[in-house]
Amino acid sequence: MKWPTSVPIRQLALIFISSALLLMSLVGGFALHEMRGISRNLMHTNQAAARAELATAVEQLSSRIKNQADTLARWDETRQQLAVPEYYAYWRDQRVYESGMLSRFAQIALYDQTDALLAAHNPKNSFPARLPNEISPHFPTSWLRNEAGSVVLYYAFPVYSDGRRLALSGHGLIRLNYMPELLNQSNFRFTDPASIKLKLQPGASLPSAELLDKISFDARVSPEQTRFQAVFSRALLALLVLLILTALLGFIAHNRLLVRPLRQLSEDIDAMRQGRFEPVPDPPRSMQVSELENIRHDVLTDCYNRRAYEEDWTRLREEVKAVPQGVAFLLFDCDRFKSINDTYGHEKGDRVLTLIADALVMALRANDRLYRLGGDEFAAILLRTTPAQARQIAQRCQSLLDAKKFSDLGINEPISISIGIAFCEADQINHIDDLPKQADIAMYTAKQPGRNRVALFGDDVERASQTLVASRETSAVFQALATPGMIEMHYQPIHSLPSLEIKYYEALARIRHHNTLILPEAFLPVVSTRRLETGFDLAVLQQVDLDLSSKRLQAGVGVAINLTAQSISQPEIVSYLLELSRHNTRHPLMIEIAETSLITQVAEASAYLDLLRTAQYRIAMDDFGTGHSPLRYLADLPVDVIKFDISLIRKLEDSSRGAQVVADFARMMISAGYSLTAEGVETEAALRLVESLGFAHVQGFLLAHPLPLDELIAHLAATKSGDAQPD
Repeated sequence: MKWPTSVPIRQLALIFISSALLLMSLVGGFALHEMRGISRNLMHTNQAAARAELATAVEQLSSRIKNQADTLARWDETRQQLAVPEYYAYWRDQRVYESGMLSRFAQIALYDQTDALLAAHNPKNSFPARLPNEISPHFPTSWLRNEAGSVVLYYAFPVYSDGRRLALSGHGLIRLNYMPELLNQSNFRFTDPASIKLKLQPGASLPSAELLDKISFDARVSPEQTRFQAVFSRALLALLVLLILTALLGFIAHNRLLVRPLRQLSEDIDAMRQGRFEPVPDPPRSMQVSELENIRHDVLTDCYNRRAYEEDWTRLREEVKAVPQGVAFLLFDCDRFKSINDTYGHEKGDRVLTLIADALVMALRANDRLYRLGGDEFAAILLRTTPAQARQIAQRCQSLLDAKKFSDLGINEPISISIGIAFCEADQINHIDDLPKQADIAMYTAKQPGRNRVALFGDDVERASQTLVASRETSAVFQALATPGMIEMHYQPIHSLPSLEIKYYEALARIRHHNTLILPEAFLPVVSTRRLETGFDLAVLQQVDLDLSSKRLQAGVGVAINLTAQSISQPEIVSYLLELSRHNTRHPLMIEIAETSLITQVAEASAYLDLLRTAQYRIAMDDFGTGHSPLRYLADLPVDVIKFDISLIRKLEDSSRGAQVVADFARMMISAGYSLTAEGVETEAALRLVESLGFAHVQGFLLAHPLPLDELIAHLAATKSGDAQPD
């Protein structure tokens, strides 16, 4: 085959564009294949999660029916009906429901010692005249039956006339419309309730143990998966259209910018050879679009945007280096803006940002510019200024913001900002590049409790913000959130008074980082300033769940779990707590909320706490006496237990008026119905004082130190065997 000695440049362009389109098509096809594989994996994962969820729901319903049967079997009125069935019909149709022994979705019948129905059955119910022969006389038996298309659960249980379970009086039989009750009691997340069906022929029966083998279901289609597939498909289609348009535009541009000039050049050369060349005047240059240069303002607040900030900051750095002068960098951040935005909606959140920007612009000097860097973060660069002037301007910003009436928007919480200031002297202008980072550190320092919401970067700010810049603590927190097992729970006993019997263990979080144990005073400020409370609390709950699931803690002793006030209003935290409540039968659970945390959504938090109390959680207010507004929280939140902070306990030991105030306050709380716990008891004198005041529980180093679960179990075993003494 003879290759052509010359190829037109247009053909070369077509070959290149066709090859590029073919390559991108192959890449798109491979991406589509991988996306389908990911979708299949997600479907398998959802199916496994749905099966586990359905098995849990079946187990929970079975356990509830068993508990109801056990309660009925021990009920004196049940035994009385078997002995003297004079009022049996009334007892069966009304009394069992009025007493709460049985739900309205179930029915019951009693059978005498000959396994015959005690009396004429209720025509609304369909109980067999005699118990089936396969019923065990002394053990509960359950089976399912398809009756006219409805799956019915029967649960037979023995009833004894004595507490020693020796004299059999008869049997009880609970009848339950199974499928509606199963769907009603569970909130399925992974299983499609409409798809749950039991493969049972009409009139056929099935032992309860074989239920899961006969039940069919479909997993819910994940909205995220559907959105992912739709977005990915649209992206591929858009990519294909973009490639075609790009190829078309590229071909047109190639002809106009390369082929035509080369052709014109070739014609001009031929014309010059023939002596008939006439030069063509230069074509007009393309116009610059000046309107694009004006897109430097934020659409929402009308202040300058990040693009303007980056351009101005680059230019100002060069200018001040050429003409040294004092420069201040102010960084503004709205406190708790996410909570405000989530509570009142994005529309009001945008209005809050607009009012904040208006206040800041009014407070700045005439030639100063306000930049919105993103979200609720703003910045300003002050030239020819001093630290005192910068602080004065920052305080004026806060004053003007405080004067804004956010209540007109229906927002009752106070709206405030934290301001970080970094300053560079004229003789140190070479360090101007560090100002944004320094202002960021100062701003987060201003957010810490006890600060006045304005912080100027300097030695004191560097010391106060060590947890913000310390690489070990920050790295440890983020690694712990991403790595299961790094968060380690230590358990400190809470003793009852006066017996000093262990009633609860308080679960205290630690982070194990490179064989070093990091304590809360080092990592909690990082969690707070980085706004990681919800993620961290969720990791703590998961670790507590693992510890309780191991069943190594002695049964009957409760566990108290510390949560931040910010997390208690998050649905994912409440959902996990409800799931964790399955441990309540073995370990009574208590939630401790630190009173030092400011609760901005009191009504929502109260509703969630009420919900958790229905799941048998006790609610405790931790660190009482050190926070924002303790009496308001006691009035608005469903609190059962008040834990007096160590500072109040130490004050009790002083012979001062303050000790009398604390003692009187404790008596008042006890008379109001609260259970009191004394934290940080370290001396025998303090122990005697809190016991005399009526405190119900006590904890502290005097009695026991926090220990990891393995060490705690070993310590308890050694103490029980007499080889070790309690702390």
